[in-house]
This record gives sequence, structure tokens and C-alpha cells, in this order.
Amino acid sequence: MSAARSMRWAGALAAGIALVLVSAQISPSAVTLPQAASPPDPQSVNFTVAANDPLVAQGVMPADILSAGGNAAILCDDLGLLCVDPITSDYDVIGGLSYGQDFVSTEDLPIQFSVDQGSLGAAGTAVRVEAACSPGEPQADVFATAGGGSNVQALDGDGIACGANSSAGLYLEEGASSSDLSALDREACLFADPNCDGVPENPVFLTLAPGSPTLATLGASPADILMAGVDYVPLEWADGVADLGLNTNDAIDALCVLDNGDGEYGGGDRVLFSLAPGSPTLAAQSFSPADILAPGSPPSRRFTAASLGLQAGDDVDAMMCASVPFTVYLPVVLKNP
Repeated sequence: MSAARSMRWAGALAAGIALVLVSAQISPSAVTLPQAASPPDPQSVNFTVAANDPLVAQGVMPADILSAGGNAAILCDDLGLLCVDPITSDYDVIGGLSYGQDFVSTEDLPIQFSVDQGSLGAAGTAVRVEAACSPGEPQADVFATAGGGSNVQALDGDGIACGANSSAGLYLEEGASSSDLSALDREACLFADPNCDGVPENPVFLTLAPGSPTLATLGASPADILMAGVDYVPLEWADGVADLGLNTNDAIDALCVLDNGDGEYGGGDRVLFSLAPGSPTLAAQSFSPADILAPGSPPSRRFTAASLGLQAGDDVDAMMCASVPFTVYLPVVLKNP
């Protein structure tokens, strides 16, 4: 990838106009969602990996957006990020990723997610099966849920069956040394990169993990949602504190966005996210890193860890949202308890 990467990271990182995110406050609720047909095709899924992933040792950047087998879909450079600090060698790490087209009805189960290493899952779930492998390997897999307290395996990291799970593989490494998905969405060619040349024509929404050098350059935090791409050099799209109701020391590590395309957040836009372990808002609101939250003052819990078939100590660290029925269920979830 070095030839494709060259020196493009040195391109301008411009300060843009912050777009204000205004979101209806949604009361805490664990909604049971309708079932849907089939799991996602591995070729139509994009993801990023953690900084300690085996792929990074092979030259992949943690802020490169990848497809099955670790092949590049969009390089970090083409998102306008620093990618790696030339002095400290610190990497940009994408925490949450969305092409702005979540919540669109598909045949996938409404919520697909990955979990961090060490997550156990609830008894009888696909996450629990992967966690019980030797060694445990849920962190390279994609799971799906209809929100009713269970989950199934949608995609397996290496495609080799473990226990009762058997799914199409992402052709990643699992075992003693394992890949770890850190962000997730559908194929860039469907939304962000219509001509499939690896250079996004449409905006890419993302968050960056603590210590990412681009955050310091932009004066942003891991709680802020950024908008990036060729025509969208990274700028703050949603301020974590002012717009999302978060603490400046929070870190968003999974993200879903529906953007109506007008450049400003409005009634047609939706945002859901989860927070990384250690985020102050988790303790302040008695939330779990496996809860899915909505913006508010304070943020509200849209789906509990239990509704996803997870334990409170688990961590949802990658997510994409299919047909989560805001329109159908909004009057219900907005109703006061």
C-alpha cells in the first residue's frame, strides 16, 4: 500500500463550518425489532481494525477502510487524515464509521455489530459461542440482532466454524493472534464511493479514538463526529458536548448516521452510537459500553446491552444499522414511562 499512500497525508486539513446536530431526546427503551431475512454478504461489508491488529504489522493503517481479506476500500489518506504522526508514530484509529445511509431498509437484521476482545455475550447467544472458543474470538466477527435479547453470527473472522456458529468469512486472522474490528459499515461503493475508485465522492462520517493525531490537528475530541472525504476534509460535524450531550472525555466507538444530504442535521437525520469503556458518561448515567445511545441532554439509552444479547460488561465497538424502524416506533419510544 505504500505506493498508493505516498505523501498524500500532508494535504490540507481545513477547518470547516461546524454543523449543528439537533436531535429529539429518546427515552430509554429496549425495542423488539422485526425479523429480517439474510445476513450481509462479506463482499458488501467494510470495516476498520484496531491499532494492534495483525494487519497493521503488514502495512495497513488503523484508519484505512477495508473489505474482506483486508483489502483497501478507502485509504486513510483519502479521508484527509494524518494517518500516522511522523514524529510520535501514533496512529489515527477510527472508532465509529458511517457512510450516512444507516437505517435504510435492507434484508439484514436491523442491527449488526462487533464486540471488543473479552466480551462474553449472554448465555445461548452467538457472541457467547465465539467467546467460548479457545482462544475466544468474537472480536473479528459480525453479529446481528433484532433487539429481542438474542444475537446470531452474521460473518465470521476467518470463516472457520467454532462451536454452533458457522458463517461466511471475512478472510481475517483468528486464533492466538486475531484481527479486531473497530468500525463497520456496508460497502463504500454503494454510498460514499459510487465509482469504486477508492476515493470517496460523498461524505464519510467517523469518530477517532483517543490519541489519534488528527484530533489534535483539528482541535477535536473522540466524542465529536467528523465528516471526511475528498470534498470533505475533516471537519467537526457534531460537537460531542454541545450537540450530543456527551462529556469531552467520552469516546464514541460505534456509530450509525442517516444524513439527509443537505449539509445540516435536521428532522430527516438520525444518529446512534455507543461509548468506549472508561467514558465518563457511562458511569454518570449507569450505561454500559454495550448499550446503544441516542443524543440528548443527557444521552438516552436506545437499546440496552441485554436487548442485543450482551452483558453489561461487554463492549460494542463497531456497528451498522439497517431497518431500525424510527418511523414506526418513534411514538412508542418517545412516550413517557
